[in-house]
Amino acid sequence: MANHLNRSNSCICRFIRSLKPGELITIFFRDSSASSYGAFISYNAKNDVVTIGVLNGGGIQRFRCQDVSFVQLGEQPPQPGPTPFTCGALSCLWVEDPNDPIYIPPANSAYYETVRYDASAFNGTDPSAFYKMWYDTGSSPSIALATSPDGKNWVPSNDTVRGLISTARHSRILYDPNGFGIGYQYRIWYWNSNFREYSSCPALPNNQVCLIRTAVSNDGITWLDESNISPYKDQPIKQDSENPLFLTGSAANGSFGPADILYYPENPPVLDVANPFNNRYVMYYSIRATPSPPLSTAFEQIALAVSTDGITWSSYGFNPITGPQIILPRGATDADWDLRYASVGMVVVQLGPNNFKMWYSGGHDRSQEGIGCASSTDGIHWTKYAGNPVLSFRDNVAWRNWRTYNPWVLVNPERFNGHGDPVCSKLWFSGQQGNDNNPLRIGYALNANEDSPV
Repeated sequence: MANHLNRSNSCICRFIRSLKPGELITIFFRDSSASSYGAFISYNAKNDVVTIGVLNGGGIQRFRCQDVSFVQLGEQPPQPGPTPFTCGALSCLWVEDPNDPIYIPPANSAYYETVRYDASAFNGTDPSAFYKMWYDTGSSPSIALATSPDGKNWVPSNDTVRGLISTARHSRILYDPNGFGIGYQYRIWYWNSNFREYSSCPALPNNQVCLIRTAVSNDGITWLDESNISPYKDQPIKQDSENPLFLTGSAANGSFGPADILYYPENPPVLDVANPFNNRYVMYYSIRATPSPPLSTAFEQIALAVSTDGITWSSYGFNPITGPQIILPRGATDADWDLRYASVGMVVVQLGPNNFKMWYSGGHDRSQEGIGCASSTDGIHWTKYAGNPVLSFRDNVAWRNWRTYNPWVLVNPERFNGHGDPVCSKLWFSGQQGNDNNPLRIGYALNANEDSPV
């Protein structure tokens, strides 16, 4: 028999705090007809963040306890009323939108996109924007912002992204309506494109690294520039001297910046290098090595780092001779499509406590030849999909027959609340036609395993 709780909000929060990990609960939300059913994971009372694993492949969901109106404990009984939706297992494969590219900027290029979705339109800062997309322009300003009501129809922002250094590229942005505990709702990490090799970095104080920088903002447009006195101003990240992110002469001698950043507000701000997902921030990042025979070009791979504050980072599996552990290695033989490049852009989606999916850029001779997929049970050890690449510049699609890369995936068990296609997962990616001189565009696709109502 299921237990129910429908009392004052303080009682509900105390009840949620008493739950044990793995207990099945159904959550009903205030001012909404939506509900969520899944396994309880944690409740961070300090930040008022509840985390559950939504069943049926729905992924990880986080919400504020103060937004809960009703809790049902136990296995969910059959529900009367309209036929519910469920999310199927997330496939590596995607079905491209026939109208691609769906975003062509008014000038210059659009590529290396980060897309965020918020059902509350980002606290109403732009009522029409349930989706925000930051992207590289290939010119000045180097990063721009576009907004959308549905994830397909985009409008470039009238405001110029400002506060970052002029060579900012390859950005990854997180949004937290609770302000990350530091009073800012947006955080950015990006590559300083002045540098490719760690060995060429100028000497910086406090173990700062010139290759990757970070900043904060309250609107995603104006970022605290490096002249600000705030400890969260635009600045180079720092690396732990015992577990550095880069090592001269190793496979991690250089970088093209962050690949993806995952944020776990329920985790305490205590460093746990051995167990990456016990940390508050987890970063997958590009590492670049000087080639060795028979390769004549540099190759790129992916490493992992963790942080308590998003500024000072420690690499996972550091070896003083070889550098950080390679999380996603390039291909091993000439027959592998990603022989030289398994790299940024890249996105990691955690679907459950032991269920991770990754899409990454790669190629045999260029890093923009296609998009690969990999799966993991721990976010550290990955198995590449046998059918890679899942999208390729050889797909005979004109708008991306030179570059097909930079995947970005969002998963939403509530099917994005009717904001756009009513599916559980969406992909955005970059493409280019013909040659390097042509502008880059952004495409859109739906997962090949999307279910109908059941």
